[in-house]
Amino acid sequence: MSQVFSEVLATLELSLRTFKLGVAYLLLQRLARSLVVGLVILVSVSGTAAGNGKAVVSTPHVTATLVAEVGAVVPGATHWLGLQLQLAPQWHVYWRNPGDSGYPPSFTWTLPAGARAGEIVWPLPTRIAVGPLTNFGYTREVLLAVPIEIPDGYAGRSFPVRLAADWLVCKEDCIPESGTFVLDLPAVGALEKTGLGQAGLFAAARQALPMPSPPAGWSVSARVEGGEVSVRIVTPATAPPLDSLTFFPFAEGQMQASAEQRFRRQSEGYVLTLTGAEVPIGDWTSLAGILVASAGSGVGTRPIVFAVDEAIAGAAPGAIQPALPAVADAKVPAAANEGRVALSFAAVAGLAFVGGMLLNLMPCVFPILSIKLLGLVRHAGEEAEGRRRRRRHALFYTLGVVGTFLSLAGLLLALKAGGAFLGWGFQLQSPPFVGAMALLFFALGLSLSGALPIATLAQDVPGIWRQRHPDVDAFAAGALAVLVASPCTAPFMGVALGAAFAMPAALTLAVFLALALGMALPYSLLAILPRALARLPTPGAWMGRLKEFLAFPLYATVVWLAWVLVEQVGPSAILYLGTGLLLVAVLAWLLHFEQPFWRTGGGIAALATALALILVMPAPTTPARSAAPGGPPSAWEPWSPAALITARAANAAVFVDFTAAWCVTCQVNKRLVLSRDVVLADFAKAGVHLMRADWTRHDPEITRALTALGRSGVPVYALYPPRGEPILLPEVLTHTSILAALARLPDAGQHARQTSLLPDERK
Repeated sequence: MSQVFSEVLATLELSLRTFKLGVAYLLLQRLARSLVVGLVILVSVSGTAAGNGKAVVSTPHVTATLVAEVGAVVPGATHWLGLQLQLAPQWHVYWRNPGDSGYPPSFTWTLPAGARAGEIVWPLPTRIAVGPLTNFGYTREVLLAVPIEIPDGYAGRSFPVRLAADWLVCKEDCIPESGTFVLDLPAVGALEKTGLGQAGLFAAARQALPMPSPPAGWSVSARVEGGEVSVRIVTPATAPPLDSLTFFPFAEGQMQASAEQRFRRQSEGYVLTLTGAEVPIGDWTSLAGILVASAGSGVGTRPIVFAVDEAIAGAAPGAIQPALPAVADAKVPAAANEGRVALSFAAVAGLAFVGGMLLNLMPCVFPILSIKLLGLVRHAGEEAEGRRRRRRHALFYTLGVVGTFLSLAGLLLALKAGGAFLGWGFQLQSPPFVGAMALLFFALGLSLSGALPIATLAQDVPGIWRQRHPDVDAFAAGALAVLVASPCTAPFMGVALGAAFAMPAALTLAVFLALALGMALPYSLLAILPRALARLPTPGAWMGRLKEFLAFPLYATVVWLAWVLVEQVGPSAILYLGTGLLLVAVLAWLLHFEQPFWRTGGGIAALATALALILVMPAPTTPARSAAPGGPPSAWEPWSPAALITARAANAAVFVDFTAAWCVTCQVNKRLVLSRDVVLADFAKAGVHLMRADWTRHDPEITRALTALGRSGVPVYALYPPRGEPILLPEVLTHTSILAALARLPDAGQHARQTSLLPDERK
């Protein structure tokens, strides 16, 4: 309408300056036509606004207007409509890829039958820094244009258009907004009769659109170099020299938006180095996006903007390294910095040492440690020779613990250096390892029950092998204790291990050494201190009954490991594991034979077959992020980086349970705390979304998310406010700790009176 009235005024002014009657008549005729068109559009728009909708929606931060390039439509033609967003100062909306946070505007069109709306044509965005994050979007004003195809046989006198639009507008906080817009455009028979619309606005918007391909003579290629994506641009000799290059990827979760894009000139063209996302979404295999080449900063100099879609050479899974978490001065989450920068090496080692001692009390380790204590009770009364043997036993037990911890840490460091995304407990993500552990625990249980007549690596009972190799027996006991400790994370361990893997390799190993010494200390002290041994019960017949009773926790562990295998592989795991357990029982039976052929040959065959069945077990199924048990089916949603970003962008807090079926601590917390109705009710009253990240099977995205939080294993419980830093809860979860975390949310005051702390055994 503004353009119509501008033309009217211009025509009047020209008429007054013209003294020839014929010319004035022609100008007046043109004026009359303009007034008619203007009145038609005014009537149509006025009728729409007074009817079921309006063309303009205003909020405190955005004025949104549905506009048309021309004032009428022609059957069989393609016309352009668009949503013009005029933003308040310092507020912004998002591009198709919002960057580190946010989500783009979305349109839902209602058009007459046969008409079709195309996709949004996105203008060039800008990089918008928000604290440590970088977003891609628009400030001040943007026109999001969409082509509308009018059917050939359209016979209506008008063309009604209805648009339901959603957008997220942000400054320091984000506000989801929406609007319903209506236009009723006249339908005319020819293009020259379409009249005036917002042609100037659309023409200006087209100037900000990227070219569909690089300029003539330009070449663009990309390859992986040193874990990053190196983009090479070669320009013709006639092209002006470039001062900078900027890349905007189409897809989310591939490039780290906040990372520096390093630009340099070389003998043949230019190079732009891009960093992979800290928490990648899928594999980054193609350079698809917008390249912006700036050729100087002079007045009137426009950047060269074009779309690219090139395969990235060498982009195999794991080849592109994720961005490192931001350092403390970049305002990273305080929870992550707690284990990375704020703690000194001495503090981390101290936490690891204490965590190692507490690990002896966790349900993974306690049954094995109890079996070893039986041996100490049996030999508590021995004199000098006994003390010497116990000290030697304690030494080799400690060496077994230390050697196994350092071996696991070294293997994990080597795999991570090779591009794998793993964390503490990674071996339990392997079905063959879980199956082998189930066979071992079953054999130990049979031995304690008296059905397997051999001295095993974990019990201290008389036997020829044990008497001849006591040092190896003690060393193996320490190694076994570490292996069975893998599913557990004791208090303080999460912070210590998360910080350890952010340190140089030598310091990482030193932290694991402290963890190992802490774990070995209690048993070693009992073994070498006479006063400690004196406090143990007097040996007697009760020891045999206790030994037999301790078999049942081992059998229960086998049942649990079978469940873990089903979670990893599927129901077929029962057939493989069940047959393996049957063969272990056959082994126990064969060892009672006196003939060496059956006792030795048959036993070896049975054991080898059982292990072979475990090794040929099917590979883990593709991780399916479905809500695990622990609440109503609708209470927990599957976690993904995109789901977390979307929920927070919608101004919702999110509680994420990083868990695994093989994590004993996780399962205890889930059943004693997270599955309780009162806890779920408090989450609901606080408006918190519940998500579960299941790490039972290897999942690089979950590993990267744990790394970003400064952790390397599960359980991890993170409460993400709508904006700001995540809040980490302790590994041993309680209702009280959850309420304390909820109280730290920005709007906690609105919910404080609604939460109910009932009597709770896990306070």
